[in-house]
Amino acid sequence: MNETPASNSYDDVPYDSFAYPQTHPSRLATIATLFGLTPPDVTRCRVLELGCAAGGNLIPVAEAFPDSWFVGVDLSGRQIADGEVALRKTGLTNVSLRHASISDIDETYGHFDYILCHGVFSWVPPEVQQKIFDVCANHLTPTGIAYISYNTYPGWHMRGMIRDMMRYHAFRFAGPDQRIGQARALLDFLAQSTEKDSGAYGVLLRSELDLLKRQSDHYLYHEQLEEFNEPVYFHQFMARAEAQGLRYLGESRINTMVTGNFGPEVQKTLAVLATDQIQTEQYLDFVRNRTFRETLLVRAEAVPNWAIVPERVYGLHVACNAKVSGRPVNLTTNTAAQFQSRSGMVISASGAVFKAAMLALIEAWPGTIPFVELLQHATAKLNRIATNDDMQTLALGLLNAYISSDLLELHAAPVTFARTPGENPVALVHARVRAASGQPSVTNRRHETVKLSDMAFRLVPLLDGTRDREALVEALTALAVADELTVQRAGQPITDADELRTALTATLNPMLETLARDALLVK
Repeated sequence: MNETPASNSYDDVPYDSFAYPQTHPSRLATIATLFGLTPPDVTRCRVLELGCAAGGNLIPVAEAFPDSWFVGVDLSGRQIADGEVALRKTGLTNVSLRHASISDIDETYGHFDYILCHGVFSWVPPEVQQKIFDVCANHLTPTGIAYISYNTYPGWHMRGMIRDMMRYHAFRFAGPDQRIGQARALLDFLAQSTEKDSGAYGVLLRSELDLLKRQSDHYLYHEQLEEFNEPVYFHQFMARAEAQGLRYLGESRINTMVTGNFGPEVQKTLAVLATDQIQTEQYLDFVRNRTFRETLLVRAEAVPNWAIVPERVYGLHVACNAKVSGRPVNLTTNTAAQFQSRSGMVISASGAVFKAAMLALIEAWPGTIPFVELLQHATAKLNRIATNDDMQTLALGLLNAYISSDLLELHAAPVTFARTPGENPVALVHARVRAASGQPSVTNRRHETVKLSDMAFRLVPLLDGTRDREALVEALTALAVADELTVQRAGQPITDADELRTALTATLNPMLETLARDALLVK
């Protein structure tokens, strides 16, 4: 029997356990589908996460896919204990969180369709890195997909230099809190000392310092002050993976694989320099000065086809976070319409089917629409029956927008939630548990982190389906009377119970509608 792992730095400074959208099985399955593979059904799959912390990444997916099975492994007993407490409160029975070392994983764990390893590989010794490859090679199902994130060169050369400086200074002091404080003090000193340096060193250093100064304490401690943080070049990572019988599938963020952003001359040179996808990716890292990768691996017998064809979109689900920019969309002419994403990126389109589909997707946001259904919505807006040409045209337009911008999302499984609050509203159970435990950041059905307002933070734990709106107002009023919730009018707190009820009654519906738009309600 394996011994219980000893305590470690993650017990001393727990890592905030959040969801990572780029690791969601649906996202991994989408990439595999686009590259010509047939991935496992994400609604009925087995998922293993190496370094699961308190289960913040696994538990929301487990709630969304009750017919799937999830196993999380972490070396931190403190974080696993926290996760088990949260798990018991959710009542979910399809998750197992285990206090164990990655090195302890053996044949008793079985095989998994998706293996996730985020924020671990670069921060463990070489023998554990090798074990991560072994786990992927020996525990992936034949069509399974592994996700591994890691720090890369050449970009990490600068960050590694700053890390060395911080460790040199911080480890003159004892205890995590002191070390974190002193690391930040050194960052301030370096920023001040290079403030007037206009050379390459000063510019690069200030850029990295600005980034680090915005990071949380737990990130700074584990990213910069841990004993191990060993970046690798992409080609080195893949050489080790291939030696274990694994093959490169792609990146979780597919737009990083696109060479078109560099112009025709760079593309032409890349075509001469690189003879395969691995070399292409490595040269792209050189051009971008890349610091971090989120690589997807499959078993060697699975052979991706990176020449994407529109037909691969047909079985996927589509979402769009855009809004119409500029003049209204005209579906009767070839007048170009502009669509802008939340980040500000804009695409222009003149094709009627694509424009109509975009309008349908905007109406459905934040939900998804199956491609075939989306085609029907689009042609209905055009008052005609869809043709094969329409199908090809729409698929190609969606694919191009997905690869070249952040306006569109493709999903292997639908994103399901309540678009309008019910009479007795119900929030996602893991969001209720997290908010009730005092954590205002929760995960929505899109596997994104949502920061709740003070009112929503108090409201979400109440949304268990046992209260109608009148009961919710009474519960919130009781919290306000007990000084656990502040309700204001014209900047002044309301203290009278009747006035509180009136103000909360007016506020409740808009708040519930916001939670629905944030994909946090199931009823």
